[in-house]
Amino acid sequence: MFKSKYSLFVFKKTVFQFFYFSFISIVYYELINSKFNLQSVSVKAFLVGQLLFFCYLIFLINVKFIEKELFIKKNFLNVLLKNSVMISAVMIILPYLDRLFKSNTAIDTNVLFYYHLIFLLFTLAASLYYLEFINYLQNKSAIFRLIKEKNKFEVDLLKSQFTPHFLFNTLNSIYSKCHNTSPEAATMIYDLSNFMRYLIYDCSTHRVLINKEVAMIQDFIKLYKLNYNAQINIDFKHKLYDENQRIAPMLLLNFVENAFKHSQIGVFNKAYVIIELATDEEFLYFKTRNNKMSVMNKLEKGIGNQNTINRLELDYKDQYTFEVTDLNNTYEVYLKIRL
Repeated sequence: MFKSKYSLFVFKKTVFQFFYFSFISIVYYELINSKFNLQSVSVKAFLVGQLLFFCYLIFLINVKFIEKELFIKKNFLNVLLKNSVMISAVMIILPYLDRLFKSNTAIDTNVLFYYHLIFLLFTLAASLYYLEFINYLQNKSAIFRLIKEKNKFEVDLLKSQFTPHFLFNTLNSIYSKCHNTSPEAATMIYDLSNFMRYLIYDCSTHRVLINKEVAMIQDFIKLYKLNYNAQINIDFKHKLYDENQRIAPMLLLNFVENAFKHSQIGVFNKAYVIIELATDEEFLYFKTRNNKMSVMNKLEKGIGNQNTINRLELDYKDQYTFEVTDLNNTYEVYLKIRL
C-alpha cells in the first residue's frame, strides 16, 4: 500500500490530525447547539470555524516552531510560557471577532469563554502529545535502521569468519579425493558450487524460497561429511506444506552449524545430530537436537546465536517462538515462525 516508510509516516501524521480536528469540531458544535438557542446555521458554522482556526494555529505553531525547544533544549518552562501567551492572545481576540461578526446573539459570553479556553488547552495538550508521538516514531525508525545496519554487519562478519574456513577444508578434502580419481569428486564439486552460489547470490535478498534453505542444509551436510571418513550420525527430516513459502535467508544454518560443532560429530563416535524442519499453511517448525560435550560448553561462545536472535527480532518480531533446552548431555533448539 505504501511505497516507502516515509509515506507511511506522513499517513500516520495526517490521520492523527484529521481525526483530532474532526473530533473537536463535532464536540464543540454539539455543545453550542445544545447550550445556546441559535437558529442560524451560519452563526454555528462561524463559531465552529473560528475555534477550529485558532486551535489549528496553536497546534501548527507548536509542531513547527516549538519542537526544538521541547526535545533538544528541553526547556519545558519556556514552552509553557509561550503557549500561555498565545492562548491569552487568542482569548482576547475571540470576543472582538464575535462582536465584529455579531455572532454572540443569544449566547452567554462567559460560558463561551470557558468553552474556548477548554478547547484551546485541550489542543495544546494534543499538540504536545502529537510531538511526543512523532518524536517516538522518528527515534524508532532511526534505531531500527541502525540495528538493521549493525545486524547486517554482524551477519557479514559471521559469514566471513565461518565460510572461508569451512570451504577451504572442504576443498582440501575434494582435492585429496580427486588425486585418487574418485567418481565422487564431480558430485562434491557440484554440491560445493551450489552452496557457494546460495551464500553469494540468494542470501542478498530479503526472503528466499524455503526449499532453497532445505537444499542448502542438505548440501551443508554433504560437504561436512567430506571431512570425515567414518560414518557420522546426522538425521535431517523435512516436510514442506508449500515449497513456494519464503523465509529470511541463512536463518537456520547457524543452528545446524552449532549443533555440529558442539556435538563434536565426526570426532566423537557417539555424537549425533537430529534436524527436523516442517511447515504448514501458517508456520515453520524447526528443531535441532544433539549430544553435548561438556568440554565444548566451556569454550568461547560465538556471536552466531545472538546474531540470529537479533535477526528474528527484526524480521519476525512478535511472530516467532524460540526455546532452548540445555540438559547435561543434550542440547535442543526449537524455533517456530509465522511465515
